[in-house]
Amino acid sequence: MEEIRQRIDSHRLMPGTKLPSIRKFAETMQVSKSTIVDAYDRLVAEGVIQARKNSGFYVAGHLPPLALSKIEPKPDRVIDPLWVSRQSLEAEDDVLKPGCGWLPASWMPQDGIRRALRSLSRADQSILTEYGSPHGFAPLRELLVRRMAIHGIEATLDQVVLTGSGTQAIDLLCRFLLEPGDTVLVDDPCYFNFHALLKAHRVKVISVPYTPTGPDLDLFERALLEHKPRLYITNSGIHNPTGAVLSPRSKSKRFHRLYPVQ
Repeated sequence: MEEIRQRIDSHRLMPGTKLPSIRKFAETMQVSKSTIVDAYDRLVAEGVIQARKNSGFYVAGHLPPLALSKIEPKPDRVIDPLWVSRQSLEAEDDVLKPGCGWLPASWMPQDGIRRALRSLSRADQSILTEYGSPHGFAPLRELLVRRMAIHGIEATLDQVVLTGSGTQAIDLLCRFLLEPGDTVLVDDPCYFNFHALLKAHRVKVISVPYTPTGPDLDLFERALLEHKPRLYITNSGIHNPTGAVLSPRSKSKRFHRLYPVQ
């Protein structure tokens, strides 16, 4: 019973997830089947799990709020991504952060940003105090639509949404596409913030080894067939943290093999 409770508290078992069969769990715990039957019956009586006729036992209830205090760093090479994120954000400016992907301040257009802020301060007061469109600044979206058209991508103004960062964009996609318990593929290694974001969305993460030319194609294909992922998140270039860049030809070969053109 305690093992089942720990799996639920750590989000390894999500609401609606089917529990191991009585026979399989008895083998795992090295106890008799009758012990598992008794434990499952008691958990049903407590409302922790539910019994479904001719189907098995399932975790009951709705997904509880994410409690960061219950998420502990794992041993060995797996590091708690939320802890890494906090350490990076709270570190002093003179500390190198090679895995974050942040550009040095000297690379940023600081003079241009100052000019833009001065111009904004002289603009209509409504721009400074009122809410704007949730899609983002319209003139910038219009510019992006024209830029995409040059590259053969047809999009209307309403199809373009501005975000504060790439991480926010991925978070919006996760909110739109994912449900707790879904499977997501990532690279191994990958940007640590991907793990932090996906942990907050309470999905199952499957890692595929990353090579100098991209994900290991055979293992990637096997993961697709075995886990039926809802999403694949990667850096096509520059990949973080390996620094690899996928050429258009390389990407085309990969996806033609995975999804042959009929």
